[in-house]
Amino acid sequence: MICIESYQNIFIHNLIFNQMKKIFLIGLAATAMLASCSNDETVEMAQNTKAIGFSNAFVNNGTRSIVDPSFKTTSLEDFAVYGFTQNGQIFDGTKVSAPGWTYSPLQYWVAGNTYTFGAVAPAAQSANVSKVALADGKVGMEVTFTNDGATDLLHAAPKAINCDDAFLAQPNIPKVSMTFFHQLSKVKFSFENAVGEGYNVKVSNVKITDAYTSGTLTVAAAGNTWSNQTNNALELDFGNVTADDATADEAAFIANAATLESYNEKLMIPMASTATYTVTFTAELYHGDVLLGSYDHNVKIENVEFKLGYCYDFKATLTHENIVDPENPLKPIEFTVDGITDWNKDNLDQTLEVPTTQSGN
Repeated sequence: MICIESYQNIFIHNLIFNQMKKIFLIGLAATAMLASCSNDETVEMAQNTKAIGFSNAFVNNGTRSIVDPSFKTTSLEDFAVYGFTQNGQIFDGTKVSAPGWTYSPLQYWVAGNTYTFGAVAPAAQSANVSKVALADGKVGMEVTFTNDGATDLLHAAPKAINCDDAFLAQPNIPKVSMTFFHQLSKVKFSFENAVGEGYNVKVSNVKITDAYTSGTLTVAAAGNTWSNQTNNALELDFGNVTADDATADEAAFIANAATLESYNEKLMIPMASTATYTVTFTAELYHGDVLLGSYDHNVKIENVEFKLGYCYDFKATLTHENIVDPENPLKPIEFTVDGITDWNKDNLDQTLEVPTTQSGN
């Protein structure tokens, strides 16, 4: 399987300090990345059975950061499956578990039926699923989701299977292939040091303080959508901005003209561009390894739509104009020459006796 990635660039303007109501020149920019598939594919042994089986689950992922909370094919442990024939529902949140993607009790293919499946992951989310129904060729449902920033939510909707004589005549009945797609938005932060040559920057305690805690995912033939986003009091801790090869969440020096990213990525409930989010962080300014000052920042993200299944990288460029306070940018240390004093004129017209020595033959 070939994994194709597409990128959508979103530029964010007019970041405003809450307390100053002034444009904050930190220049946040968001890059949204959608990965179409995972190339982590495993070949399975053929099984001579006509039981309904589920193949290796493929998770649509766009992982880039050090700590990524989203599921991979290797970390997904289970999912809940819902299934219908044309005559009614036969799977109602049945838990399917790795390894092997098994479930109990087994169900069997019966000729003359068309089978339509849908699934959510992890399987524990089945407790939040309601209004399951077959409509317009898709298993629709609602998922009442509570976000903690670290729990991924996946959905799969394989094509309907016509269980006719040709299907049953196959020597090995194919398993129902599940390709899962992320239903949340994933966010991280990157910081570029553009203060100037000789200056290093450390960024720590990056947080969104008012993310949404709850929302409703509606799965329908027309597409999956979010609604009822409420309680925007969730604090998401992205940690410190660390080195690319960091093994611990320790703030690293960002060298001049370099860019580093937050240690953690967090998951957020998708939301229209009407939402406003507060980002806080601390920036420390160094000349070499000499600490010059530490500055707390409070920035607003506005007019950005968080889309279902997209990753967002908010990039902040730190300059001498914004790292301290946009109202009072750093001013350069400048020098001038007032003059050169004349030679000392005290004790003029004196003759000095200078003793000398000589060696040799």
